Amino acid sequence: MSVPESFESSPSTVAGNLYADERYMVRSPHQIRHLLQQMIDQRSMVNAHPDGRDQSFPSAVLEVDEDGLLLDASPLPAINRSAEVAASLLCFGQVDKVTVRFQLHGHRRIEQDGRVAFRVPLPEEVYHLQRREFYRLETPVGDSPYCLIPDPDGGEPSRWRVIDISAGGMALMLPSPQALLALQGRYRGCGLLIPDAPPVTTTLVVCNLRQQKQANGMETIRAGLRFDDLPRGADTLIQRYIFRIDRLRKARSNGD
Repeated sequence: MSVPESFESSPSTVAGNLYADERYMVRSPHQIRHLLQQMIDQRSMVNAHPDGRDQSFPSAVLEVDEDGLLLDASPLPAINRSAEVAASLLCFGQVDKVTVRFQLHGHRRIEQDGRVAFRVPLPEEVYHLQRREFYRLETPVGDSPYCLIPDPDGGEPSRWRVIDISAGGMALMLPSPQALLALQGRYRGCGLLIPDAPPVTTTLVVCNLRQQKQANGMETIRAGLRFDDLPRGADTLIQRYIFRIDRLRKARSNGD
């Protein structure tokens, strides 16, 4: 299995990859403020990446008005210093469980009610998928696919349960902190093991890494991955698996 390619995280390169599809670009200031307000209302966590680097800090949009927004800072002074001198902050959040991505420029550190935050002009554009391209299935624990990710040192690949899957990609739950995957990293030679189907070898691109807290208090990282070169016929295997699980669930709900 091949070694994953590292991603050069210059802000322009990151933006070019994230905003490739113009259909989902929002540029109206009114619509941008509406999306940001929805993030506030839904208490959506934001992952902020100074200068688009892999390292991020958990944040949130605290306020939005005609002039811009207020972004929560990190409780760690060293991270705030890094963010303060960065040329931009690349941010990932969610509205109605759909990813929202935007870049912030011109941020300045302020203190409000004893709390550190960043005052930022409104982003010029926001990427909002608006709808799911593929039906996504939350997989059952006892009958889920697994993903094999190559070891860069040539050892045995690591094996992770797929927590949801579609014909376009999948998600894994990783321990926090994790060094296995990098934001926008491209990983060749990965394996997808679908129950009752032959193994699939594909390239995965890391679209998002989102920190989550489980019910037991444990911190985890939800990794959203996109299939980049799914081999012919693999999408049929995925759809067949999704159909089978859906059919079983409907049968159980109907008492069959």
